Amino acid sequence: MAGVVLAFVFALFLAGAAFADEKSADVPPGAQRCFGFVWAGAHGRSHSRSGIMVPITINDQHAYMQLDTGAPRTVLYGRVTDRTGLTDPTRDTFLPNKLCSGSYCWTPSALRIDRRKFVSSPKILGHLGLDVLQGQETLLDYPAQRICALGGDEQALKITWSPAVVSKGSFLISGIVGTAHLDRLLFDTGSAPFTVQVFPAVWDVLPSVSTTGGPGLPDVEGHAYDGTLLHVQSKLITGTVIIGAKPLTSPVVYELPENLQPIVSRRGAAGIVGDAAFLDQQVILDMRDPARFGVINSAQHPAE
Repeated sequence: MAGVVLAFVFALFLAGAAFADEKSADVPPGAQRCFGFVWAGAHGRSHSRSGIMVPITINDQHAYMQLDTGAPRTVLYGRVTDRTGLTDPTRDTFLPNKLCSGSYCWTPSALRIDRRKFVSSPKILGHLGLDVLQGQETLLDYPAQRICALGGDEQALKITWSPAVVSKGSFLISGIVGTAHLDRLLFDTGSAPFTVQVFPAVWDVLPSVSTTGGPGLPDVEGHAYDGTLLHVQSKLITGTVIIGAKPLTSPVVYELPENLQPIVSRRGAAGIVGDAAFLDQQVILDMRDPARFGVINSAQHPAE
């Protein structure tokens, strides 16, 4: 969540990607149009998939924006866009005449310009928030690295649905972590390296696998949107973790950092679900009424 949770985009490498139209004959059943993405990874870290970066064209500039479903709104990073000449340093909003990824285009209202956010790469102009998915069914195809708008005709897909809630600019899904049944976990593609982060009251009592005689799981450090250092503890647990309809094998669970807890609470969430829970799968965010979360059936693999 670029606006709330870890932002591993201060030192990034981006896999090569062409700014090309991702609509092809290879789109999944029921898809109307798709756009591709590349993974960003942080230098010096073990996580090679730390952010979903979408190649975009905004007006006449080609760059990237992070897909961040944990952020309610799409935002431009003014420290970068002012330098590139896209935005006026004296203005706090910007209305693009074009915002597209390949042939997939959005018609946003005026975008907020935030000059607090700093990223070292001049290629990252901002983040695409949950608002770009509003009112539609969206397929996140992690293995194929593409995102598709669905047309409501996906009977050919073997989908297991679970209820979801759209509230306060958040897409909230259900889950089970240990003995805790959590019905409002914030689905956040901005927290890509993590399976699930929970509050200390849940995390502290989770039974963990002993690592005696071997290295323990490494803690993760990063920075929040405002630059605050975050330290995230993790443990491999022996209990159950189910996210939406997907059970995780050998699950790693993370503790929600103290400086993020009040922010997540204000969003009405009991924790955060990141991309790491679904890297081998396709999932669907249905933001129509009633909202729901779909997991397309595939082979189970251990979660990172």
